[in-house]
Amino acid sequence: MRRARLGLAALGLTLLAGCVSDPGYAPIDPAARRYYGYSDQPNGQGGHTIRVLLPEGVSDPKSAFAHWERRAAEICGPAGYRKQLHTARRNMLMMPGYTPTGFSYEVMGDVWCNDPAAVSPAAAAPASPAAD
Repeated sequence: MRRARLGLAALGLTLLAGCVSDPGYAPIDPAARRYYGYSDQPNGQGGHTIRVLLPEGVSDPKSAFAHWERRAAEICGPAGYRKQLHTARRNMLMMPGYTPTGFSYEVMGDVWCNDPAAVSPAAAAPASPAAD
């Protein structure tokens, strides 16, 4: 009986994965039952760590990268940013006795804003003319 329930659960998750569409660009908010989207937090190095999680059923998995870039641009504004992506993967759902199935797409990385006010005075000073 227990095995039958697990089988039904796996079948249900597989069917739901095929029916899920791109949730759109929005923050992850479990209180609002929104488990996909983006989240970010300061990384302690003067930047932010951004994480994007999209469901398996999105029409284009590359949209996870587009969501990441959009969030980075929102955080840093027109000054631009420097980025370092360190995670880009397809998460799998594993259930004993069943074939693994795709679950979600995840992109995570760090972003540092190009803030002109943060440039050191030595780097910003023009070079002195050479003496003749």
